[in-house]
Amino acid sequence: MGLMSSRRYYFSRSVFDTDHAHAWQHAITSVTLHQSPVPYLVSGPPGTGKTRTMVELVVQLTRLQPEACILLCAPSNPATDTLVLRLSETLQPNEMLRLNDEHRTFAEVPSKIMPYCYIENDHFALPAWRDLMRYRVVVTSCLDASILVRARCTNRALGIMEAEVSSGLHHLRGVPDVSPHWTHLLVDEAAQGSEPELLVPISVVLPFSPEEYASKDELPLQDMHMLSMPQLILCGDYNQLGPIVLSEMARNAELDISLLERLFERPLYANHAHARSRLAKRGLISHFERDSESAFVPFANLIKNYRSHPAILMPPSGLFYEDSLEPQAENGQIVWSGLQNTKLPLLFIGHNHPEDSNDERASWFNTGEIEAIVKAVTSLMQEKDACDPPLRQEQIGVMAPWREQVWKIRERLRMEMMGGVDVGTVEDYQGRENRVIIISCVRSNERFLEEDGKKALGFVHERKRMNVAITRAKELLVVIGNGSVLQKCTYWKGFLQFALRHKLYVGPKLKMYLDGAFISRLETEFMSRLGDELDLDAEDKGVIQAGGMVRELLKGWM
Repeated sequence: MGLMSSRRYYFSRSVFDTDHAHAWQHAITSVTLHQSPVPYLVSGPPGTGKTRTMVELVVQLTRLQPEACILLCAPSNPATDTLVLRLSETLQPNEMLRLNDEHRTFAEVPSKIMPYCYIENDHFALPAWRDLMRYRVVVTSCLDASILVRARCTNRALGIMEAEVSSGLHHLRGVPDVSPHWTHLLVDEAAQGSEPELLVPISVVLPFSPEEYASKDELPLQDMHMLSMPQLILCGDYNQLGPIVLSEMARNAELDISLLERLFERPLYANHAHARSRLAKRGLISHFERDSESAFVPFANLIKNYRSHPAILMPPSGLFYEDSLEPQAENGQIVWSGLQNTKLPLLFIGHNHPEDSNDERASWFNTGEIEAIVKAVTSLMQEKDACDPPLRQEQIGVMAPWREQVWKIRERLRMEMMGGVDVGTVEDYQGRENRVIIISCVRSNERFLEEDGKKALGFVHERKRMNVAITRAKELLVVIGNGSVLQKCTYWKGFLQFALRHKLYVGPKLKMYLDGAFISRLETEFMSRLGDELDLDAEDKGVIQAGGMVRELLKGWM
């Protein structure tokens, strides 16, 4: 890996997204200033600006590398459209192409990005070869990158064609050097795509190999080479939901593990001195985001969260992100009489209501939780004008792990004239956010937990689904569930302990020993700053202080 010419590729500090430049500068400089022989990985927890980072990378690459031709992908069409929408603020239709499958309907595509699409005979299509080669950025879903493969517009096919033409025209000039057309492949939300999905765009940018041109026996093939290697950049969060794999056989073959997660487990990344886990254990939070003068590292860790209130970040930071999250959000405020602690906009409503099923356990619902949700939403809307700014129905999100519960919640809310509330499954909410999030956990019977585990359903022992659920809220998080069942899961037990420590739990008494597990740096700092304002018992304060001391002591031994 070598530093590129500073004359041609000097990093511009007047970045497109100036509000967040300080957080992403390391990733941007690493990609624009270095030629990495390995994939460059961007690890971004919820709300840390992963998509903005990818957009900024594209903008800087087009500005600073005049010959760069970028293939930009995401696993889903909506995520891909989002990339185009954001890039449309700086790239013109003659610079960027949104490549769609010919069977995609016009109604599915946001009107703002239609000028970036190529249409022929009332269908989306691939432009003529010469026109395609002129685009600086081509954006498509991972699977639709196969359009380029079928059209033989991959680096391999183009390289063979270039070598064929060059050697045929100038056979006395020696071995031709072949330059890749696609210089960069960037994949956003890479943790949500399966490995076979990501292999499609990767096959587009794979470099031309001399062995593939073996028919030209008269050429010294061992000397033929690409002038430069295409760069692969993957961005995502492998602590959130990964690829949706329905086949049990495929899950047994670990196809539900993304390429991003598998790469981060490799020693090159996992054992690196700047790995998230290693820096966290040593207490070097500030080193997660280094300035552009740092030595090259083949990954970046985003830690600044621009979405949630600090209290909402405390549990996931300690449970899932090596105690590394830094709150940066500037949100409004939810004023609600239902809160037990106005300093911490989080509430756990416990219950013993049984769940039920109408279709032989294919899906579940919990009537008691549905009524609790309606009560909470009704109460919030009655106090909507006290919020800053006033709360609207569509700013309340409700999620559940089973589709049956989602349908019944929607139906019940419509009966109460609150159809504007956004209700969906956890999968529906990945990548989204809202001012208020209410989570319905549904499960209330331990004997179904083993069955849930085999099918990868529900919340218990499903750390990624739980993580997505508790990280969508900006200003208020409400969880409704059976605490006695949820505490069977290590992560939910940690969440419940947090709620109990701060008097954020209402419901049946839980038989739980507060052991101080998963107490985050954010929690101890928050308690130290507010002190008596939190109105905690001496025992709870002692548990938090002891947990913080143990955490710091352990760092000293690392």
